[in-house]
Amino acid sequence: MTPKKPAPRAAIYARQSVAEPEGIKRQIAACRALAESREYDVVAEYVDDNVSGYKARGEGTGFARLLDDARAGRFDVLIVRKLDRLGRSLSALEALTAARVNTVTTDGALDLASPSGRLVANVLTSVSRAESEIKAERRVFANADRRLSGIPTSGRVPYGYRWVPTAERDGDGHAYVYDGGRAGDVLAIYDAFLAGVPLGSIARDLNAAGKRTIGTKRHPEGVPFTPTTLRRILMSPYYAGLLPLPSQDGEQRPYDQREISRETCVPGRWEPIVSVETWEEAKARLEHPERKTSPGPSRKWLLSGLAVCGTEGCGKPIRAGGGEAGIHSYRCASMAHFMRRGVPLDDFVERVVIARLSRPDAVDLLDDRERHDVDELRAERRRLETAVRQAGDDEMDGLIDRAERVRLTRRANARIAELDEKLRAGVDTTALAEVVTSDDVAAAWHGLTLGKRRAILEALATVVVFSVGQGNRRRMSDEALARTVRFDWH
Repeated sequence: MTPKKPAPRAAIYARQSVAEPEGIKRQIAACRALAESREYDVVAEYVDDNVSGYKARGEGTGFARLLDDARAGRFDVLIVRKLDRLGRSLSALEALTAARVNTVTTDGALDLASPSGRLVANVLTSVSRAESEIKAERRVFANADRRLSGIPTSGRVPYGYRWVPTAERDGDGHAYVYDGGRAGDVLAIYDAFLAGVPLGSIARDLNAAGKRTIGTKRHPEGVPFTPTTLRRILMSPYYAGLLPLPSQDGEQRPYDQREISRETCVPGRWEPIVSVETWEEAKARLEHPERKTSPGPSRKWLLSGLAVCGTEGCGKPIRAGGGEAGIHSYRCASMAHFMRRGVPLDDFVERVVIARLSRPDAVDLLDDRERHDVDELRAERRRLETAVRQAGDDEMDGLIDRAERVRLTRRANARIAELDEKLRAGVDTTALAEVVTSDDVAAAWHGLTLGKRRAILEALATVVVFSVGQGNRRRMSDEALARTVRFDWH
């Protein structure tokens, strides 16, 4: 009696370009059904989910493990749902042929060991690749057409918005809707930046409030904000309801935020969070040639960098640090005049400011401060920014010499500095008004972020701090503190 041959050992390979668990399950089920009908012994399954058939599948992929096991002779037959699951190029077929593995598809069998089988496989692979390329080309132009209509492509959604699937869109076809409190965060970021609050301080305030960026596969809960994160938000036209035009060839690729303007965008199919003018103003400030590329120190305390030393002939800003370990302290930048505990000093200054803002005439502060037309100031600032760039272009074109370009630039930058001071004062009145008009001034003050409190304090007064001299420095009354702190109200 002739002994029965052992069942051929079979392996199953499933792949799809877009992650969808059910798709992989259907492929494996079809392959197992074929294995059962042919009495194959399934010894292994290899899966590549969310993996393109065009890209190389190297170390760590299911296909790489499949090839290693094929070369080691661990199975005799490979089962796939369709030939294109192996890939869109001939390299995968050539690798399996070299390993002497027969490939079977659930819609027909291919014997890669025979010349005719390889010929059929080559033809089918070429046809599949051509079909895929045609679909990709159509998709590129379809995406470009949608962008021209103001509809963004799906993918990473800007912080502050939520993607709306096509079937769920309203009559206006809005692709984004506000994402709860995050939209308010974006508005607060713009307001604070245009009020003169440093990016580092804005990031610190957001992180202290428990805010995080949108989660990703690597960081599902998001990550803390940084000045770089905020810069991207402030430079993005999406928040002004603008969608960058597609490239001329229709390909979707990252765009250079510095080259984007309202002229290179179309109105997007979603509600903006800020006005186009506000976005342009923030972008212009970030791109100013004299702006520091480093975000500078992120202020952690109320008075650091704001208050100044009162020692005669000094006047340098005070700095945080230098005291006992773990104790918040301030010192003169000269390192020679004083060292003071920070918490009592911060608390005293805040009590004085709250008392000033609680007086009946506090509302006059809003009138006494120069109330400029913010839109007009920003428009003038944009014109000056344009003039600076034009002067550089004129020098390159030989229309003016270097001396003339330097003269024009210096004059424009001096005026820009004046406008920035007026804009900062104008925007500060918003936060100041919130406090002054509140029924509970103290609660309103403490409800502001540190950055806004610092901005208001800077606008209201210069705090001058003196040495406390000898004696008990730890428990000073307000009367004693008042003798060592002076407020020069603006």
